[in-house]
Amino acid sequence: MKVTFAVASYNSGKYLEECVNSALAQNDIDCEVVIVDDGSSDGSDLLAERMAQADPRIRFFRTPSNRGPGGARNIALEQMQGDWYAVLDSDDLLEPDRSARLIAAAQAHNAQMVADDLQLFGEGMETTQFLENSSLPDTVLTLEAYFRDSAMYGPAPNPGFLKPMIARSLIEQTGIRYDETLRVAEDDDLIIRLLMHGARYYVAAQAGYRYRKHEQSISHRLSPKHAAAMGARAQSLEKEVLKAGLDSAAFQKRQKAMRQAVAFTMAIEALKNRKPMTALSEVAKEPGSARHFAMPIKARIARLLGG
Repeated sequence: MKVTFAVASYNSGKYLEECVNSALAQNDIDCEVVIVDDGSSDGSDLLAERMAQADPRIRFFRTPSNRGPGGARNIALEQMQGDWYAVLDSDDLLEPDRSARLIAAAQAHNAQMVADDLQLFGEGMETTQFLENSSLPDTVLTLEAYFRDSAMYGPAPNPGFLKPMIARSLIEQTGIRYDETLRVAEDDDLIIRLLMHGARYYVAAQAGYRYRKHEQSISHRLSPKHAAAMGARAQSLEKEVLKAGLDSAAFQKRQKAMRQAVAFTMAIEALKNRKPMTALSEVAKEPGSARHFAMPIKARIARLLGG
């Protein structure tokens, strides 16, 4: 079995080499690493190019213009030569046995998509498990369960954060690609559409994907532009779900959570711009979004307490 690791790279020079080496060090599989640079300005594109020249298992491409992670990964999908496509963010790492173990799990559960728990790690923080106390590990994740647990700011660990491996046969059969209008949650949208096409998705219990948290990832906030794109995509998705006869209470709850998240993001932006009436108008559209204002307060308290 050959695995294609898709690494979308944007100003990732600090972590890129370690990330790629963790993919090349996978046990008991054949592999290639497809690095797609998306307009980097920190020299990481030149680093990736040098790595590709030094190792035939690494292939390097550039986007014609900054297309976001979805656009970069679409190039990787078109260029892949492996039997499995694996998402690998440019600042993350893999445990050496991860790929072989997940392929075996996919075969055992007749799955075309497979993922595992995440090890959350970073400087100055204790390594933790993302799916700790979740019902997801060691289950076949249905579309209904995905809708249930992937609501924005919901209580359950969001399966949209998992890093799946996808069988090439499924990608070829469906022809599905990333929605390049999304700069955030592009993986989530891809997985939903594959599940809607009947893909079988197994989530393994053991964590083999190491998800790095650092200043850029921790400080990231959903921007109004990204929130608007996610809201527009949610509206399109609803039409697709209704047309396919896949509507459910879980899906509608997810949709409501999305609308509230968008309203909250727009209200925060209005407050930053000293437009309190505009902020109130945004919250009035989705009154449930008001509860999200507790999140920044809780985060600030946690920082003050050293949490």
